[in-house]
Amino acid sequence: MNKINRSITGIIILLLLSGLCLSSCASGGGSTYVPPSSGSSARGAPAWVSNPYSAVSEAQYVAAFGDGLSLEEAQYKSKANLLQVFGMKLSDESVIAETFNQTTTNNNTNWTETVSSNRKLAASAEGILVGCEIRETSQSGNNYYALAVMERSKAVSSYNDIIARLSTDISHVLNVPNMNTIDGYARNLVAAEFAKDIDACINVIRFVGGAGNVPAGLKSESQYKADANTILKSIPVNVVLVRGAEFDPENRIQTAFARAIGAVGFMTGTNTAPYVLEITLNLSEVVLDNPNKFSRYEITAALLDARTRQGVVPPWPINGREGHANYSEAQQRSVRAAEARINSEYKELLQTALDSLY
Repeated sequence: MNKINRSITGIIILLLLSGLCLSSCASGGGSTYVPPSSGSSARGAPAWVSNPYSAVSEAQYVAAFGDGLSLEEAQYKSKANLLQVFGMKLSDESVIAETFNQTTTNNNTNWTETVSSNRKLAASAEGILVGCEIRETSQSGNNYYALAVMERSKAVSSYNDIIARLSTDISHVLNVPNMNTIDGYARNLVAAEFAKDIDACINVIRFVGGAGNVPAGLKSESQYKADANTILKSIPVNVVLVRGAEFDPENRIQTAFARAIGAVGFMTGTNTAPYVLEITLNLSEVVLDNPNKFSRYEITAALLDARTRQGVVPPWPINGREGHANYSEAQQRSVRAAEARINSEYKELLQTALDSLY
């Protein structure tokens, strides 16, 4: 299946609302920005620095302030702090802290360079707060202050609109005639990502007092992931060694791949299964300046749609060599080494490949 494009709204929501918002990636040594407490009384600061709701009605708005050495810094910080009001806490070494950390050289503030290098983050922080506006700004000496507010009723309406769009996206993604396929599995994972965004929107709506306005019947991220796993468990895959059986009389390689397929969740299928894992095995002698004999193994595993013969995930090739005093034992060691690699590596690699289909 081709990768399904996510909506821009969904990506923005995912970045800053569903657990990934402003996570730590600042380099060590940067100072951490800590918003003043509600009891703060910075000299020359407006009253709303001590109490944001002295400027707006708490019943009508959610509010937070930010401060900095420029108006732009204060405005961005106020919006970032509004995220914290919603319970979206920033880590101690947050990106926001690094973004707005002032760089001074010869007493000159390099704010423009700092903002430019973090413009993407700042734009995302601004874009996520649907309905957010800067209500007040103030300056006292070299300090700037900004008050960001979000009207509760508008937030409910705006986030419900986002939920409606994301729900439409889910319906579009899942609108296929047969979900009991690997494509259907991947589509449910896409739906889970959209549902994750929806869950975040619902949290905001509930916070601003609009719990009664949350649409009913919405499935959660975990429900779509459970659906995806149910689909996977219903899909049979035929595991076939198409070349090299003479090198593996004990059937170690095919058995190892079948075990990995089952560990991912697939059923073991027959030659009528919709998918087939085709394996090729080759052993060849490697001549080295060494008294021992060496056997090189080469294996490729390709998961295919049995009807179209199209690859579902990229093929997995492995190779290596093993040695012994006689070549026959070197061959056996090659097969056992390959088996060990399949047992330790293939399940995780296949799972990662399947999860990346969307």
